Amino acid sequence: MRPLPRNVDADAVLAIGAYLDDQAHSVPISIRGSIDEVRKRTGTSLSDHQLEELIIESAAARHLSLLLDVRQAKGDSRLP
Repeated sequence: MRPLPRNVDADAVLAIGAYLDDQAHSVPISIRGSIDEVRKRTGTSLSDHQLEELIIESAAARHLSLLLDVRQAKGDSRLP
């Protein structure tokens, strides 16, 4: 696992880990639901995209399946 960037919220990282550990029995785990839950637990100011990246990395380290249900942001032309 690579080191965390300086701007990463440690509380969000811990909340992601705890949430994924709690949800491990119900795979696949919704990325959208994970983002919403982390926001409720921490009030983090990280963007959805930043949280999504952290969730994907954390889930991969735990060998968990994810439901890729994140919607395209308005004006985001990077996604089809």
